[in-house]
Amino acid sequence: MRSRSPGGRGEKPHRYRLNAAVLRKKAKAAGDTEQREIARRTGLDEGALSRLLAGSRSPSLETAVALAAAYGGPIEDLLTNPDGTPLRIPAQAVRTAAAVI
Repeated sequence: MRSRSPGGRGEKPHRYRLNAAVLRKKAKAAGDTEQREIARRTGLDEGALSRLLAGSRSPSLETAVALAAAYGGPIEDLLTNPDGTPLRIPAQAVRTAAAVI
């Protein structure tokens, strides 16, 4: 049996995960208590957001930057390694991604 990527469509799996607890905390502080409110603020599809929050999908860098921009703070706060440890992103990579998006 072939192993499948998290997306199931031949996509390469990302090496990081969304820290859903941190996103929910930031969203609540901004007054967004429901998933649809988070989706609206971030411009994400509710289904995609649901998969990210459940951990069944990893966010693209573009999505991670959009989430961080919507709720403030560094992108690193919203991402973890697959084992749950904090992810550290070189500052230049974050600046470059933010400039492109």
